[in-house]
This record gives sequence, C-alpha cells and structure tokens, in this order.
Amino acid sequence: MDDGNNLNEHDEEESFSYRAEVVHFLEDDGTEFIVGPGIFRTCEPSLALDDGSKLTVENDIKVISNEVESLICSTERLSSYNEDTWEELVSFNHLPREVILSIFSFFSVVELNLHVIPVCKRWYDIGHDPSLWKELDFSRLNEIPSTSLCRIISRASSLKKLNLMGRLDLTTAEVAVFSQYIPMLESLNIGFCSGVNKTVIEYFLRNCPRLAKLNTEGCMSVDDGAAASMVKGENLQEFNFSHCCITDESIVLLASRMNRIVSLNIDGISWISDSAVITLVDQQLNNLLELMLDGAELTDKSIHHIARCAKLNKLQISFCEGLTDQALKYIQTLQQLTHLKMRKGLYFSTDGLLSLFTCKSMSNLVELDFSENTQFVDDCVIQLTKCCGPKLQYLALSWCWDISDPGIISIVDHCRNLKVLDIIGLHKITGTYFIRIPEEMPKLRLLNLQQCNRIIDELIEDVIRKKPDLRVFNYYGEQFVHEKG
Repeated sequence: MDDGNNLNEHDEEESFSYRAEVVHFLEDDGTEFIVGPGIFRTCEPSLALDDGSKLTVENDIKVISNEVESLICSTERLSSYNEDTWEELVSFNHLPREVILSIFSFFSVVELNLHVIPVCKRWYDIGHDPSLWKELDFSRLNEIPSTSLCRIISRASSLKKLNLMGRLDLTTAEVAVFSQYIPMLESLNIGFCSGVNKTVIEYFLRNCPRLAKLNTEGCMSVDDGAAASMVKGENLQEFNFSHCCITDESIVLLASRMNRIVSLNIDGISWISDSAVITLVDQQLNNLLELMLDGAELTDKSIHHIARCAKLNKLQISFCEGLTDQALKYIQTLQQLTHLKMRKGLYFSTDGLLSLFTCKSMSNLVELDFSENTQFVDDCVIQLTKCCGPKLQYLALSWCWDISDPGIISIVDHCRNLKVLDIIGLHKITGTYFIRIPEEMPKLRLLNLQQCNRIIDELIEDVIRKKPDLRVFNYYGEQFVHEKG
C-alpha cells in the first residue's frame, strides 16, 4: 500500500464519485447537523453550541465537506479525459468486462485510485465496480489528510470492512463526512485511534446500520457513556473493548439490551467482576462464541457460568490468579473449544492440569496458551501433546519454569502442524532436538526462545540454515533469519 505522501501528489488528478444524499445527525442536546455533498448547516437550538468542541466540529465538517465537493467536479471532466490514451488501449479494452475486472482485482484500492481509475472512461467505470471496494485498510496510513481519507472512502459505497487502526487523529468532523457514504459497512476497526468517543461512535451507528463488528481497543475515551450508545446498533454482535474504560455497568447493559453478542473482548479491564460475567452469560447464553477476559477479579464462580455456553469456541483469560482446579474442571465441559488461554494460574495444580488434558473435549484445540503457570511441568506437556498435539497451530508455555527437555521433545514429536511456539524463559531446556524441526515441524514459522539461557546461537543458525522460512528469537530477543549466500 502506498503511503500518504503519494496520495497527496495525486490529489488534483483524481476524480471523485459520490452519493447525492443529505444525512441528518441529531445530537443529544438537540443540535442537528445536516451533512451532504456541499451542504452543511446547524439547526436550532443553536444555543447548545458553546465556544468549545461543538463549534469546532461544525467548522471542521464545513471545511472538509467543501474541500471534498471541489473534487467531485472532476468526475464530469472524465467523459473527455485521456481520449488519446483510450485509443492506445483499445485492444486491451476489447477484453470482456469480467476479464478486466479480474485483472483489476490484483490492485489494492489505493493503487486503483492513483494509477488505474484516472486512465480512461472504461477503466474508471470498471475500477469503481463494488466488488473491488469491499475492504479498505488505512492502518499503515495513519497520517493521511482528512480530505484524502474522505475522498477515498466516499468511493466505496459497497464497503463492508474498514480498518482505521492507529489513526493519529480520527476527528468527529471527518467521521461525520465519510460515514454517510458507507451504509453497507459491517466491520469497523478504530482501535488505538485518538479522538474516538461517544459522538464518533454514534455517527458510525447512524450512518452504518449494518455494522456488526466494532473494535475500539485501546481507546481510552470509550467509557460507559460510549458503550451505552452502542445499544442503538441493532446489528452489532462483536465487540472489542480491550483496555477501554468501561465498567460492570456497560457489560450488564449490553448483555441485556443487545439482541445477540457472539464475541466480547474485555481483556485489559481488570475491574470486571463475577457479577457482570454472570449477567452476561445469563442473557447471552445461547449466542456467545468468543469471550476474552482480563480475569484479575474473577473467581471459579464466573467459570462455572461460562461453562454453560455450549457454543463457546474461544475462551481467553489473561490473569487466572483467582481461579483454582475447579475452574479447570468446569472448562472440561466446553465441547466446542478450539482456542484456550489461561495465563498466570497461581492456584492450578499439576494434577488439575493433567486432568484437563486427559479430557476428550480438549482434543480440538488449535491455539493454547498456559504461560506463567508454574505447575505446568513436563508431564503436563506430554499429556497435552497426546491430547491435542496433532491439531495445535499455536502454543505458548512461556515462563513455565519447570518444563525441561522431555516436554519440548514431546512437542517436536507430536505437533507437526504447529506454526508458532512461544517458550520464553524456559531456562532448563538445551534445544539439541531443535535440529529435527525442519523434518518434524514443517509448518513452524516462529520460535521464541528469549530468556532461554542454555540455547546457543550456533544451534539456532543450524536450524535456520535447514529451514529458511523460520524466524527465531534468541536469548536476547535478537531475530535470526536465513541469509542467502
């Protein structure tokens, strides 16, 4: 994907398509924004605006709308644009539309914008086919100017997935302008965007009625008020609130008011209690498929209720310090689990862990993370590889200090489909058996050996020489990659 600077270089050359709609936004205090191509005004009661943020938003929306409108005019000029080029490309344009569309599908949306659409009338028409504009990813263009952002998004009337993760300043004004053009949007990632708040979320919900998946991870301004506004999203069913500032109040409200919650991520929110989790399960028992929790304040009581979610396939708890072996017994009843994370289980015993991996329900796991469980010993590793080793693709056992060579040998012997092995801090392992990785673990792409002080770099080099597609991190966190020649 090209960077924002390249986008700016072509601002004057690009043409622009739009929907001539007027969209009404009503603020809670009665302030109404009417935003459309070239249209902006504030209706009474205007007294609701003070000298602060709302007046700034009003002015910003007006500026962005006017700048975008000025670019719309180039669309009309396209009818006579590059006629000479059209003649030169006549042989290519004799191809059926379906063939050209297939060729264009290999370009990113930004490449279509900059290098394809401006060429001629037919390329402009085919380049705007909705099938080419269903996903937009700006996560690597976090400083793209507002006008450029709005112009590109406005072309994607059939957009279903939008990634703005990490945008340095996602303003209310630009959201008010571009969100009106994407009514088909289903998935939105605004994680770690500065400026995300209740008002920004409300604009998306008003203009994108099909929105089903919302990621606000790391947005510190997303609080109970912002979460409460999400009940207006009739189709919302996947939420990522990781490291946001919501409380039990939001969990209870969403659980009781949303039609269907299939995925909820509230990791990094250490104050969520048993009471909120129990209410969530009671209200969404038959809907939950994925649940990601911090766990710092949770007890076995929460796990007892979670175990009632028969459809649950993903359970992740980052801090299991309040859980015991009884929680592990409850988890054994979850028959559909494919992803399980239970980190830092201070009160899990070796016997409890062994019992978990003698259970047939664990045999379908493809991702497993039991890092920082000090009672996870070689016998536990051997048992888990017998139970779910053939299907595992991701395994993390970092800081399980008593794991030694027999445990890791069992992983090499039984986990043929493993792609990632994260074993930071295993100071007892020697790794001499890693030389068998190219033959025994052909799909392995990442091996993390940080703080494994007995693994020598020469061994790592030998493994990578035989398996060039493998990345390995040594004791110091230095990445070893294969270098030709």
